[in-house]
Amino acid sequence: MKRMKKLAMIGVFSLAIIPTEIVKATAITSDGEATFVPTQDVISTIKPGTDDTITIQGSSNNTVTVSDVHLLHVPDFKFGKNETSVMSKDYNVLYEQYKKIGSEDIYTIPQFIQVADMSGKQGTKWKVTVEQADLFTESGGHKLKNSRIKINNQTLINNVNQTNVSNLISGIALTETDSITIPIKDKDSGALSVITSKGGETDNTTTNGTISSVVLKDAYKESDYGKENSPHLIDRNDDVFLSVPKSDGVQAKVYKTTLNWDLTIEP
Repeated sequence: MKRMKKLAMIGVFSLAIIPTEIVKATAITSDGEATFVPTQDVISTIKPGTDDTITIQGSSNNTVTVSDVHLLHVPDFKFGKNETSVMSKDYNVLYEQYKKIGSEDIYTIPQFIQVADMSGKQGTKWKVTVEQADLFTESGGHKLKNSRIKINNQTLINNVNQTNVSNLISGIALTETDSITIPIKDKDSGALSVITSKGGETDNTTTNGTISSVVLKDAYKESDYGKENSPHLIDRNDDVFLSVPKSDGVQAKVYKTTLNWDLTIEP
């Protein structure tokens, strides 16, 4: 009788370890969506190498927009007061001057050209060219027939993808030995291309949503500019100069000219 009770207890224990069936929950989904259109806001000039808004002094600070690509800044070339010479001579350009937002202090910076691509798509091909409208001329009509603005060096800058900037844009077609001349309309060969997008169609090569600059200075670093007396307001940029041959017979007068900058978008 005792043996039978023991077996019955074992049977009850065996039934207790049978696993129960698991009921799985059914998943549901929801949607996320965002639509973007080209900005209608005014895009401000920034200090190349930063995202800091600046105001260039002595400039109209006008901008041009074509197909949501913005030409934010083109430089003036002020060569200042210079002594005449019986020899051919090069005269370096004065640095541009700017103010930081909220400050009345004035700082210097090399000449630069700047474009914001707000086209809202990858693969946009844009280009900026420059051409001098006429010869340097004084108010009495005397012209510097063979004097030309020349450029020695440049630095390419992009505010989002600096490490890959050479795959985003190209600058002026400089050589290691020769300066590039800004051509004069109807006297020299065509306009000079100064900054061009390469029309990249990947996240790592597109200029879309970025600001690109060509700074007319060798090895430009933004940290070298924007400090007191660095450089001084009267200092000059030796990578841009006016080349005046002795044959032009420069007079002790003020000579002026105009430069035309064009932004074009490839279809």
